[in-house]
Amino acid sequence: MLGAQSAPSTVDEYRVKAAFVFRFTQFVTWPQAAMAASPTLDVCVLRPNPFGSELEQMVRGETIGGRGLRVREVPAAADALAGCHALFVGASTTLAPDVMRAAAGRHILTVGESERFLHEGGIIALRVIDRRVRFEVDADNSRRAGLRIAAQLLNLAVHVRGGTP
Repeated sequence: MLGAQSAPSTVDEYRVKAAFVFRFTQFVTWPQAAMAASPTLDVCVLRPNPFGSELEQMVRGETIGGRGLRVREVPAAADALAGCHALFVGASTTLAPDVMRAAAGRHILTVGESERFLHEGGIIALRVIDRRVRFEVDADNSRRAGLRIAAQLLNLAVHVRGGTP
């Protein structure tokens, strides 16, 4: 289930956020061209990785559309995003605008947690509201990335900007 989850501490908060990132990948359809060259669905995490090994442990052995999931830590460099299908950008990075510019035009589901993340071109922003992890979606940014987000996920968002992707 992908509803709001309690987040009482930072460790628990990132455990919950890791679960959200993993679950988001189950509700997104990438263009065939984005998937053709890769046997895995790569979930990239911009350094520094706030999840530790939590996200990697969570996706171990999981598949989506017959593809295994793989977690990779990446630096904030445009060439490092090659092969990423999803990208988590933590609030602690100051390079989010640069990373979002590098992700623009690529078929990457971008997930972040900064207040300005959707304004910077992100697709899904995680928020802690009343001690619960919730999320917002920017449908326009999703369309620009060529991604289709399932209605089930959109219905769970606290806010969807830009209509239906």
